[in-house]
Amino acid sequence: MDGKQTHKAHRVHKAGASAKKKLVEKKRKNAEKNNPRAFTMQSAQKADRMARRKAELNEKKYHLPMADRTPTIPPPIIVAVVGPPQCGKTTLIKSLVRRYTKHMLSEIRGPVTIVSGKKQRITFLECPNDINAMTDVAKVADLVLLVLDASYGFEMETFEFLNLLQTHGMPKVMGVLTHLDDFKDNKRQKLVKKNFKHRFWTEVHDGAKLFFLSGVENGRYLDREILNLSRFISVVKLRPLTWRNSHPYMLADRVQDLTDPEILETNPKANRTVALYGYLRGTHMKGKDRVHIPGAGDYQLDQTELLTDPCPIPDKERKRLDERHKLIYAPMSEVNGVMYDKDAVYIDVRKTKHEENAVEGEGEKMLSELQKASNVSDRLAMHQFNLFSGAKPVPATAVRRPAVFDDVELSADDGSEVDSDEDEDDEDVHADSDSDSDASGDDEVEDDDDNAATSSGPVDYRAQRIAARELEDRLNAEKDDDDDDDDILRRVYSDGGSDDDSEGDASDAGLGSTERLAPVHLGTKRVNLMDIVYGDADKSSKSSKSRNGNGDADDDNAKSFAFDEDIDYNQLRRFFITGDNGDGQDGEEKSDDDGDGNDMDAEEAMGDFEDLEIGSDDDGDKDAESGADSDAESAQSGSDGGESDDDEEDEPNRFGLSDEKMKKLKNKFDEIDNSDDDGEKKDFYQQQKEELQGYVDNTRQAMSELAEINYRWSGEYVKIVIEDMPFEFMNGFDPSIPIVVGGIPNEEGLSLINMRIKRHRWYPRILKTGDPIVISVGWRRFQTIPTYYMNDRIKNRMLKYSPEHMHCNAVVFGPYVQPGTGFCAYFLKRAHRFGIAGTGTVLENTQTIDIVKKLKLTGYPEKIHKNTAYVGKMFNSSLEVAKFEGASIKTVSGIRGQVKKASGDNGVFRATFEDKVKMSDIVFLRAFRTIPIKKFYNPITSLLSVTYMRSIADIRRAKNMAVPNKADSHYKPIVRETKRFNPLRIPKSLQAELPFKSKVKVVKTNTKSRAVVMDKHDKQVATLLGQINLLHKDKTKKLREKVQKQKAEYVRKRNEEEAEADARRKKRRKTFFRIEGQHQRKD
Repeated sequence: MDGKQTHKAHRVHKAGASAKKKLVEKKRKNAEKNNPRAFTMQSAQKADRMARRKAELNEKKYHLPMADRTPTIPPPIIVAVVGPPQCGKTTLIKSLVRRYTKHMLSEIRGPVTIVSGKKQRITFLECPNDINAMTDVAKVADLVLLVLDASYGFEMETFEFLNLLQTHGMPKVMGVLTHLDDFKDNKRQKLVKKNFKHRFWTEVHDGAKLFFLSGVENGRYLDREILNLSRFISVVKLRPLTWRNSHPYMLADRVQDLTDPEILETNPKANRTVALYGYLRGTHMKGKDRVHIPGAGDYQLDQTELLTDPCPIPDKERKRLDERHKLIYAPMSEVNGVMYDKDAVYIDVRKTKHEENAVEGEGEKMLSELQKASNVSDRLAMHQFNLFSGAKPVPATAVRRPAVFDDVELSADDGSEVDSDEDEDDEDVHADSDSDSDASGDDEVEDDDDNAATSSGPVDYRAQRIAARELEDRLNAEKDDDDDDDDILRRVYSDGGSDDDSEGDASDAGLGSTERLAPVHLGTKRVNLMDIVYGDADKSSKSSKSRNGNGDADDDNAKSFAFDEDIDYNQLRRFFITGDNGDGQDGEEKSDDDGDGNDMDAEEAMGDFEDLEIGSDDDGDKDAESGADSDAESAQSGSDGGESDDDEEDEPNRFGLSDEKMKKLKNKFDEIDNSDDDGEKKDFYQQQKEELQGYVDNTRQAMSELAEINYRWSGEYVKIVIEDMPFEFMNGFDPSIPIVVGGIPNEEGLSLINMRIKRHRWYPRILKTGDPIVISVGWRRFQTIPTYYMNDRIKNRMLKYSPEHMHCNAVVFGPYVQPGTGFCAYFLKRAHRFGIAGTGTVLENTQTIDIVKKLKLTGYPEKIHKNTAYVGKMFNSSLEVAKFEGASIKTVSGIRGQVKKASGDNGVFRATFEDKVKMSDIVFLRAFRTIPIKKFYNPITSLLSVTYMRSIADIRRAKNMAVPNKADSHYKPIVRETKRFNPLRIPKSLQAELPFKSKVKVVKTNTKSRAVVMDKHDKQVATLLGQINLLHKDKTKKLREKVQKQKAEYVRKRNEEEAEADARRKKRRKTFFRIEGQHQRKD
């Protein structure tokens, strides 16, 4: 062999006995090396800092405790695979499905449910690239796999979906990076991974998981990478979301049209009856609840039916899943061409391409004609049927009459459907046992009739079945520890054995089958325990005698009840009743008469049952020893719970129990309390979590007792039937678009919704009041007209546009929404790259709200009389003036006034002012007008064909219309003329009365100018001074020029000297470094 031989690497056991043994040996070897004192803190400050840091890290792990409402059998986890087109979503789902089920799907259409583990199921859902579908998926997804194309980068669809998740409740998000095989350079690939990781952390949270899929082989990703991803999906911890825990919802994995074919043939556009199938999630759902289907509207459920789980969890815990347990359920993807329903199995036999275009033969034409329901129904309506020979013929249109008994009438209102479903389930479960007991079927019917006759009230069969299943589980658990089943069955069937039994049930084989069947069929016997225990004893004895008269043929029946015929029912009542038993005798007196033998028989007949008030046998023995000095009757009354004569004289306690019984209960309570104190003490956080979980458990237990209410619980696979569905729903049905059925309890009425909103920082335009916008809140998506406003602590002032970087309030008209619910807003027509226009929170639901708008009216004085003026051109009629009577007005010059009354019908009114106004003044009236809220609510029916409202800009753009041009709306240059005021004139009479200080002082001055004429001497002096100044200026100028020349020469010489000095320094430096370099080379 030329090549080097390679061997498979040894895989060390990580679990099992070998791994534990090696771990123990490793600890023992390293015990001597581990010195705890060598690694202790030497500094107290450092130890304190470490302790603080550890406490802070532990506190960061805490979150608000929430009640876990997950059912016992949880529904499958919805894993949504989201990403832009051509990024690898379908390939990822196919790879994951093959990893879990070893099944390769040809196409992905609709949800795909698979069994991923012993206690877990997963529903994979591919999200299409549509804003409506992305919104619906964000509301129901438990885990999101965000697929990113490494060769292209982040796309806007990714950021839009992340914003939708943040708005409607953030689930777990994991990123998947694909198309890494496009990078041939490892260094470049590593850099791209790093950049994607940090950007992904910025958008989700620090430490978010990001998986890398390096390439595709054979149409799927590499098995090792898919295995790693699947392991993280299986162990992910999902935090419950408040909205989903308080609302029922269902993701439909199958849709079926149940409309009568006769109706469709006559009217193809008639409303349909549609059945939706899926797992119920959230809270419970009732039969006639109102639901909302996003994209279709609000509907009322016509029928809610429980179906068999098509993809059940394996019934027993196994170390690994076998091939038969690796189930897949994808009805819309048509796995193996088989589709299941409650009543039938549909097999899709596809034709080949050359058979699709073939002409139908005579046989096929005949079958297609027979499928027309109209002809068949018409023919059947004319026929009559004879059920029995010689009986009266029954027409086809005969009405079925319900069966009415003495006191019970079976009808749909009494929940007969639920009972029938449960009976059918029981028949399926007990099919094997029924085949074994066919010989005694007639006897069972007679027994059931006798028991039904003796019962005086309704029988809770569901409680009996639950008790039977609990007993079966308990027996199976005991069988694993020790083989005590034979003793239990001997106690249960103590009097039922017969020596004349032909089948030999006393043998080991027969007893084994009885052991297997007895717990299952224990609750199917229609026996009323209330009549046996608390009812008339004579009736019970008569019924037992009648049963004994039939012989011992039914003693071997596996369905026989635990209490056989030979049991004394008076003894049986002693186990449940203390005190007076109804016959005028006390319990202790009756027990004395019966004797010890009957007590032992009753004890054996009761089996594992005991009186909880008395306690266990050990407690009874201890009390008997402690009370040895007392007489037998008092001891018996103390153990059985009866009251002694002394206790009857004393005042009874609030529980109605004797002192001895209260002491026993107190001792038991102290023991339990001490045992709890010895355990680990729980902190406040754990106590709050347990308290919340206790509320949930109590509610679940109380609701489970309401068997007569037709509730469908979370985790069940249900069939929902909705009538009057528009025909567009089925005509335009697309399996790739998710269909969500959400319950809307108390969310049907319409009101004004007050919300806080902020424009998204990535949306390029601000939002305008009056533009129709789509609001996604709760399960609904609807179009409405918002009105934006801000509160200034006095009034709500309307805003024409939303603030650019601030929150504002908005009022819309829509259905009731729970306050605190998040919402997002977007426009139907994408005009920009980023589609989310705004996000916010619902504040309240209200019926009225006052939003005001500033109103500024202008007028001009027409007549002025002292401080009164008649103002016009402000109003158009006297009615408008009457609306503003008493309003404050103001002029440009600052003179305040008030509107008094209208003068005429042309809108002129009389007003009074503080001072006299002028004709040139402008009068302003500043007011706030309450604007009406536009009540427009249009549900988004994307699954149907409905038109939506468009904005004014869209209409103008579609019709190529120009924006109206108003001359008054144009900005004009402001021209302000200078106001010329007249001089102040004070009357002479007023001046005379003024004091001297305030009087006007008039100073007479000679305003005429005088001409100066110089003589000959003055002219000579002036000429001489001018010549002297001229000479001085000339001399100063020459001196300044000389100084500038000298300075320039000095600067030139200094520059030359500096240049010579630099040349010398440079030469010396070169010589020095040349010599140094030579020395270094020599060294």
